[in-house]
This record gives sequence, structure tokens and C-alpha cells, in this order.
Amino acid sequence: MRSWRGPQGAAAIGVIVVMLVVRGRLLAGSYFNQDDFYMTGRAYRSDLSWDFLFSDFAGHVNPFQQLTLWVVAHHAPYDWPVIATAILAVNLAATVLVWLILSRLLDRQWSRVVLLAVFAWAPMTLVPTLWWSAAMFLWPHVLGSLAAIWLLVRWRQGDGSAWVNGVGIVLVTAAALLWHERAVLILPLVFGVAVALADEATGWRRLTAALGRFRWLWLGMAGAVVGFLVVHGLLTDVEGGGGTARQQVEVSWSFVGRSVVPGLVGGPWAGRTIGGAVVPAAWVTVASIGLVVAVVGLLLWRGGPARRWGLAVLAGYVAADLGLLLAGRSGFGQVIGLDPRYSSDTLHAAVVCVALCLRGASWPALAAKRSRALVVGALLAAYGVASAFGTALLVPHFQNTQDRAFITHLRDDLAADPTQVILDGPAPEELVLPLVGDDNRYSVILGPLPELPAFDEPSPRLRAVGPDGRLEQVEMSGGVSSVAGPDGECGYEVSTTPVDVEMALPVEGRVLLRVRYYAGAESTVTASAEDWTEEFLARRGPNELWLVLPDVPGAVTDIGLVGDGRAEVCVTDVLAGLPEQP
Repeated sequence: MRSWRGPQGAAAIGVIVVMLVVRGRLLAGSYFNQDDFYMTGRAYRSDLSWDFLFSDFAGHVNPFQQLTLWVVAHHAPYDWPVIATAILAVNLAATVLVWLILSRLLDRQWSRVVLLAVFAWAPMTLVPTLWWSAAMFLWPHVLGSLAAIWLLVRWRQGDGSAWVNGVGIVLVTAAALLWHERAVLILPLVFGVAVALADEATGWRRLTAALGRFRWLWLGMAGAVVGFLVVHGLLTDVEGGGGTARQQVEVSWSFVGRSVVPGLVGGPWAGRTIGGAVVPAAWVTVASIGLVVAVVGLLLWRGGPARRWGLAVLAGYVAADLGLLLAGRSGFGQVIGLDPRYSSDTLHAAVVCVALCLRGASWPALAAKRSRALVVGALLAAYGVASAFGTALLVPHFQNTQDRAFITHLRDDLAADPTQVILDGPAPEELVLPLVGDDNRYSVILGPLPELPAFDEPSPRLRAVGPDGRLEQVEMSGGVSSVAGPDGECGYEVSTTPVDVEMALPVEGRVLLRVRYYAGAESTVTASAEDWTEEFLARRGPNELWLVLPDVPGAVTDIGLVGDGRAEVCVTDVLAGLPEQP
């Protein structure tokens, strides 16, 4: 508890409270988006099995994420307050770990408060915080990485049992790998921290000192990483990379110069968005690079004994992060380097590495208490203002308010009339991109809703989903009608003897069938065509019913009908066609 005492501890608590208030409010106003919907739908339709947990998901093998998706899909589907609370809790845990690490590395220096604010307030982690699936990629990895660093620093400073710290580091590394393969970066980062902390050696001897002192740790961590990569390679067959040399250069510049650098200094403060990418204004890029160069120069000038190693570790981490991006997604071009999902994890490495540079530093100009207060206050205020501008730029584009409105409208309409049946079909690309194939259909993404909606079932209340999520009555313009029935006003008399309703023209593909009929009592009627059959309840009186005829082999020339014998049903008309778009 020593880390939380005194004015610096109070300042740290203040920084964390500001983060909780701001991010809590922003999370409360956000919602599910894109991958969240179809991944939840997949989990809802799957059994909890090893095959599901270790399935190849677009080249990823992440069983802990799959387990989380399954639990949420079956026990709290589309319950945003639960998800938002969990994201905020993991964000808080990571921030607390950062403070504990900074307190060990910098003792009672006020610079640790500034670095904590950088980690807690930086907008570069905001986008993957407001988006659930992106948050699952970022925060468990960052939490595992920080936990491993904290255990290593404790071990290096003689606190706790060596084997407990070592085993703990290997376990958190393994757990992070089971969340996302980006956790392979934990090993080089922890090794870099160990080298920077090897004060018993100088120069390149720090490498051998760190290797020798923690040799069993490196073997354990390497075993976990190699074992994971072997299993990952056996379970996936997605080939990444691609792209020309020019594309790789463009991605590298976008990632480092236009995403990582502006993000570390609280940006971008101005720019535009392209899908999930953030394109900073040119002046933002220039100003950000200038600020980072100035900080690096200041650290090299007045930093501690391990300043060069600290900067080298940070450069190595960013390069490794970039390498993962190039290996997997360089074919997308420079826009992928501008996506905050792929650069946001550099923040925790930057904060730790700058702390390593400041460790043991001497700042004569800040010897006076008044000077320290002015400088620290100015830095906190400046970074707070910069982060506020960056947050204001990002929030309108990434809070997913339209998705919330869409699902809210649909759920409200279902609650008002639970007997409605939804016409299945692809969701709008604003909700789920068509890149995922049939997983963007309403039956997949809306199936887990607590209202348990029905799709494509026979119903007089078949509804189409409108562009705003409202359920609208199905209408058909035109279509192919049935030939007049042989039984006069009755049309086609349906009983226990099968009857074929002849269509005026053959129909092909997935179409709607509007069946008009009347009956004196309830009975069950079975409709069929080719290898398709569907039962519906024919109610007393004149009625209209909708059926969905799937895309069956060949053209359909007639619809077979047969009753259960409880009553005769007169089918006066069958119309086949496509629904009007809402």
C-alpha cells in the first residue's frame, strides 16, 4: 500500500478516477459493433466443445476469447452494461498495475504520475475500449504483459519468492497467449526490461547478465510461446502477409509515423476516419514527431543509466508489433496501419520503457519543490487537453450509437408483439460487413437475443427488418400467381388427399409464398416443393399466411399441399415473389 500514500498516491488516485469517469460514461453510451454480432451468433449456435474453443477464426486461435463469447452468448446476450463493466474493470486493473510498476521503478518521483496519466488518458486505447471484440484483443494482452513485468520487477528487487514470481510470469504469458497471439510480444518485452534492470553490468554485458540471472524464466516463457505457435500452426491454414514492397513501406509509415507517434502524445487532435482507420491531419503528424523527438533527446541527455536500453526496448517492441501487422495484414495497404486496434498495445510498452529511461535520472532544474509542482502540473494539464481533443475526434465515429438504435428498435418491436416472425436475410453492412458470408444474416446475429425471435417460420405476421431496425409488414410487388383452382370459389380443396397448386410460371431461388385460404376449423397443412416441406396451422375463417420457399434444386412449378384431416381448407390463391425492400 506504500504506492498509494502521500501526495503522489493521491494524485494517482485522481488520475484513475478521471479515467473511470470519462471512460465509464463513454462506454455507457457505446454498443456492440460488427464482429461482436456475428461472433456472438456463432457462439450461440455452437456447443461448448474443444473444437469450438480451438477453432480457426480468420487465422486466430484464441480459446479464452471463444469461451468468453460462449458464456456471454448463452447467459448475457447483448447485455451491454455487463460487457461495458467488464471492459472498464480490465482497464482499471491494467492502470493499477502500471502504477505499481512505476512506483517500483521510479520510487517517489513525480514523473510516475505523469506517465500514469499518459497510460490512463491516451485516446489511442479508446477505440479498442469502446468496441468489445477489439477490447478482447487489447486488454487481456496488456494486462498479462503488465502482470509479467510487475512480477519481474518484484523479483529483481528481491520481493517475493523467486519461483513464485517466475512461475507466475510463465502462467500469465500462457494465459495471454490463449487470449490472442499478440501475446508473443510479452517475452521480448519482459526480456528487455530485465536487461534494462541489470545494473550489475554495463554496456552489452547487460544482455548476458539478464540471460544468466533469469535463464530458467526464459526457458519457461520460450517453451510457452513455441508450444503455442506450434499448435497455432497446426490448427490454422490462413496465409497472412502478402502485399508488395511498396505496400509494406506504406503500412510501416502509417503505423509508426501516423498512428503510434501521434497516439503516444495524446493525438490525433485533428483528422478524419475511414472505416476503422484514423487519418491524422498532416500538421498533427509533424507536430507529434517533433514532440517525440524532443522527448527522446531529453531522455538521452538527462536520463538514467539505462536510458539507451529503455529506448532500444521500446523501438524493438514497436518494430515487433509492426512485424506482426506486416506478416498478417500488409495486403490491406496503408489504411491498416492507421487502425488503432493494431497500435494501441504500444502504449503500455512506451510508458514502461520511458520509466526505465528515467530510473536513476538527475534533474537539477527540478530540485526545488515549486519548480517540480509547476512542471508536473503543466505536463498533466497539457496531456489532459491533448487527450481531450483526441477523444473528441474519435468518440463520434466509434461509439456505435447507430448500432444501439438499430437493435433497440428491433427489440422494442418484438416486445410489443412477440408473435412476429422475422424474414431472414443479410444485415446492412453498417451492422455486419458481408465479408463474413452467411454469418451476417439476421438469424445468426439476432438469434441470441433474449426475446428469442423466430426466422422464416410460417406466419401471418412475417416482418422485414427496416433500415433503422424497425419491423415492417412484408409486401410484394408483382410476383407469380397460382393458376385458378378446380373447385370454384374454394380454389384448391386441401384435405388428407394431396393436392398440387399449379403456378402460372416456374419460380426459382429463395422466394416468399403468400397463401390465402379459409377454413371452418383449425387443422395442420403441410406444404412441399422438391425437397422442401413446411407445416403451418390453418386457422378458422379467411386468412393470409406467409411461407419462405428456400432455394431448392431446379425450378418449382407447383406447391404440394396436404391436410391432417381435421378440417377442409380452401386455398384460394398462392403468390410467389420477392419482398419489397423496406
